[in-house]
Amino acid sequence: MFRRHQSSLFLALALLMWSSNFIIGRALAGAIGPFTLACLRWLIALAVLAPFAWRPLQSAWPLIRGAWPLVMLLAASGIALTNTLLYLALKSTSALNAVVINSATPVLVLLFGALVARSRVGAGQVFGMLLALCGALLIVVRGDAAALARLSFAGGDYLVLAAGACWACYTVSLRYLPAGIPANALMLLLFALGGASLAPFMLAEFARGDAVSGMAAPQWLALAYLGVFPSVLAFILYNRALAVMGSERAAPWLYLMPAFGALMSVMFLGEAVHAYHVAGLAAIFAGIACGNGQPEGLLARLVPVRKIVR
Repeated sequence: MFRRHQSSLFLALALLMWSSNFIIGRALAGAIGPFTLACLRWLIALAVLAPFAWRPLQSAWPLIRGAWPLVMLLAASGIALTNTLLYLALKSTSALNAVVINSATPVLVLLFGALVARSRVGAGQVFGMLLALCGALLIVVRGDAAALARLSFAGGDYLVLAAGACWACYTVSLRYLPAGIPANALMLLLFALGGASLAPFMLAEFARGDAVSGMAAPQWLALAYLGVFPSVLAFILYNRALAVMGSERAAPWLYLMPAFGALMSVMFLGEAVHAYHVAGLAAIFAGIACGNGQPEGLLARLVPVRKIVR
């Protein structure tokens, strides 16, 4: 039970860090190429994590080598493709469209789990997913349901959907990792593989002269933030949470990202709190409670913290 409490907190913290990815990615879209942004992000993460994870990686190498095809799949889906597709999409679509379409990701996680891993999806999980989806969309469209009908879709929107499918693949595939691989060792290897696979595309952007055409000090600081918090810390917390919760129980939690985005807008941009913020957040938490099967224990699962190391 204590590990479940901690995993809930870990997952919430990871999603809090990731919630800024759409905003920062959109803000940097005109200043840095999408492949350069993705590659430099993982290289920064690699440099930050290497001093702490190199020895654990060496110790766990026999286990990792035995699961090499799975490791390559995780690096491709979770590191190389998901964020690169998102950054490519944000050059031709709005942040609103991206957040709305990305709301399909938790549904894709459930579908991948049911089809690939043969996971059992209960009625409570389906209902909780739909309830959380409604809450997330309520926040995204600012309480104006007609805004969904006014959305127009472009090619970049399909890239957002593809990014969601890649993330669902990553989330479901994590369950097949052999026990005993330290989280920091796994992420060090995934960052290295993901960054290496993106390097040729980054070099092509440099050759065209549009890799870092508009970067100044604030943009470099934003890039450093992406390399540390939504990368190193968020991925390790997310992986540890999934090791306890499983992908099906974790899926509705992904709808916290729009809520966290709205919260950051209130805190840092001075936006006002509206009724749709409160109603949407209540629906998201109710959906999470239904999906986890114990509505009365939701708040309790958000508090305690205890260190776990597999």
